[in-house]
Amino acid sequence: MTSVDLLVPELREHDATGTHTLLLRDLLVAHGEGPVRIVTQVPTTTAEKVTLVDGWTDPAELVILQHGIGSFVAEAVIHQRVPCVLNYHNITPAEFLEPWAPGLLPGLRWGRSQLDQLVPLTTRAIADSGYNGRELRATGFDDVRVSPVMWRLGIDEAPAGDREPVVLFVGRVVSNKRHEDLIASMAMVHDTHPDARLVLVGSPSIDTYGRALTSLIERLGLADVVEFTGPVDDAELAAWYRRSSVFLCLSEHEGFCVPVVEAMAAGLPVVGFRAAAVPETIAGAGIVLGDKRPATVAEAVGRLLDDPGLWSTLATAGRQRAGDFALSRTEPSMWSALEGLV
Repeated sequence: MTSVDLLVPELREHDATGTHTLLLRDLLVAHGEGPVRIVTQVPTTTAEKVTLVDGWTDPAELVILQHGIGSFVAEAVIHQRVPCVLNYHNITPAEFLEPWAPGLLPGLRWGRSQLDQLVPLTTRAIADSGYNGRELRATGFDDVRVSPVMWRLGIDEAPAGDREPVVLFVGRVVSNKRHEDLIASMAMVHDTHPDARLVLVGSPSIDTYGRALTSLIERLGLADVVEFTGPVDDAELAAWYRRSSVFLCLSEHEGFCVPVVEAMAAGLPVVGFRAAAVPETIAGAGIVLGDKRPATVAEAVGRLLDDPGLWSTLATAGRQRAGDFALSRTEPSMWSALEGLV
């Protein structure tokens, strides 16, 4: 039996890294390891018991650090020179946010600096995609394993006849996700499919970026076509996956992209841009575009709206691909990645 500390910057509801951390805790306990503590830098908004990193002076036998931004939990590992397992979720390059959110840049650059400092302290690195794994190896990490993020996929599919001509994207409203490209493409989709709508689900994160998107929508005359839902609960999110006809992701930086998997699990065909980890996550089970000019994107979306056979084929392929990320697959994968450490 091995004592384990799981270090995560914060534990929040509906957060992929937080959910992954809790499932990792459950996995360790199920295999007889423990005690398992969760160490965070801020109090949690969940019912989970956590230890604040300010009082973390007695590291467990095994320390697993979740890293995706600069954090005081990573700083504690570096300052105390604690050997750790690094579970890496990627850090958004600062240049994607620089024009819009200068206040967020220090945290991103801090995280990159910490990544370099963690190289000599890391006994093993676990990346949740091959894309992230390649970045770790390029940074200097030697023992790198790949195991997908653990996530509960509890979304029921809906048949094509019950769906609306909604093009859906799910993700925080931040500039690396390129909402402006979604909106520009939707202008061309709307020309040929006047009933189609673009629904953007996710929390606003950058005021200046949000205002620029609103101006773009007004300039293109899409005020009645594009909807920002803001944050939604699990039931509302599942309903959007079931109601929509196409999931469209034109993001330029994703370390994994959980919403792509959620869409596929719901039987919602995916169109994605060939960037970062998105093609790897789709893995042939959707349409991957080599360029995202509005005409190219609109043609792909239009094909899915017009061709029930293609829609059905990709819905089936997506459901099969999503099965690769079911807990019955990801839990054994993570346990294998920890082989020899517990």
